[in-house]
Amino acid sequence: MTVLERTQIAPAPAMPPRPSRPLSTWQMLRTAGSNSLAIWDEAMFDELVVERRYLHQRLLVVSDPDGVRRILVDNFENYRRADALRRLLLPALGTGILINDGEVWRRHRTLLNPLLDYRATIPDVPMLTRWTETLARHLSEVAPGEPIHLGNALSMLAAISVGHFFAGDDPEIDLMLARMAKFPGERRATDFLPLPSWLRSSRRTAAIRAEAEHWYPLLDRLIAKRRGADYEGGHDLLWRMVHATGRDGDRLSDAEIRDEILTFANGGLETTLRAMCWIWYLLALHPEVEMRFHAELDRVLGGRSPSVDEIGKLVYLRRVVDETMRLYPPVPVMLRSVASDDVICGRPVRRGTLVVVAPWIVHRHRRLWPDPDRFDPDRFAPEAVAARSRYSYLPFSAGPRTCIAASLAMLQIVLMAAILGQQFRFRLVPGHRIEPIGWSTLRPGGGIYVTVEPR
Repeated sequence: MTVLERTQIAPAPAMPPRPSRPLSTWQMLRTAGSNSLAIWDEAMFDELVVERRYLHQRLLVVSDPDGVRRILVDNFENYRRADALRRLLLPALGTGILINDGEVWRRHRTLLNPLLDYRATIPDVPMLTRWTETLARHLSEVAPGEPIHLGNALSMLAAISVGHFFAGDDPEIDLMLARMAKFPGERRATDFLPLPSWLRSSRRTAAIRAEAEHWYPLLDRLIAKRRGADYEGGHDLLWRMVHATGRDGDRLSDAEIRDEILTFANGGLETTLRAMCWIWYLLALHPEVEMRFHAELDRVLGGRSPSVDEIGKLVYLRRVVDETMRLYPPVPVMLRSVASDDVICGRPVRRGTLVVVAPWIVHRHRRLWPDPDRFDPDRFAPEAVAARSRYSYLPFSAGPRTCIAASLAMLQIVLMAAILGQQFRFRLVPGHRIEPIGWSTLRPGGGIYVTVEPR
């Protein structure tokens, strides 16, 4: 069988059902309760700007790259975090950058940016390498043909490595990361409707606040330890937060640091874990891509774990990662509330409109990507990237609110893929149904079950 023939018969990557026509309000609520990705009808993937109304809420879904740029870059201060997101997470995340706008967000972002840029994450390569090699030893002990839940297998590595990055050798933070990664539990479709406060559950709000406050004593102790003159530990993220200083001498208070650690914990683990699961899933479906992936690893690394300099030489691996996050973006939907009247792509947009920029839609839009549901890493060859708009690909958002931990996430993903890909192939367990499920992050519903084959 030729490579071309294998490409032609490769099964389509998993997708949720897609309605042929717009859903009614009640259909939308019922569907979104189980999978928010399944509410987007076919017109969303054909038209670049689509308006819908649910009860009294006007919803504008924008996929046009010029409109995306207007929302996320040129006039980003007018497109604020959706009120629903703030209502849901404010009791727990307080001043965290995920849910704030204006001066609070700007000040925190200015102080935190240098702590998580590419240069700041390079010293963590040896630690990330060690933990990935530990995971590889565990995987090598899996019996031939024994099915394993891929997400569970990878979560151990992700939790420990992210925990070490956050707080060095303090193992107590690992449990907090595991709990906060799933916080605040299952979303409800009504969370995102403009309901009056008396219709909202005060019990749920109290439970959300209590979950966060449960970790305050631990975080306060870790912060105080790093403020102490006798501290002899490493310069982990928490230490860097404690000592981050702005040009005018500004520093974050202990409460603000606590909010930011909880914020990062809420999103710092799931992004890497989900991306890794989808990479091995897609490689298992596409053996010709897997062959090119393995050939590059063998040529560049020759069985070694990659050094910092070699990471940049893994060109095809990076294309595989980028194409994986096109089909399965870590954050599938971004919600913004319009603060003042504006114009998007020639269309007037009134204050209070809920604007949606959905990477799940943008990345699969038929007017932006040829054959958009097909897995093809060469979409990210330099000439292909140059030929399309920067704002047609948004795995970590864009503009001033780009994911602050994007560099760390990419470093983790590339290192893990390079080390594990040199030692193993992962084969999907036949007959197991996989469906992408979306809320704040995108996950494989039912999990991805594989067997592990040594290379």
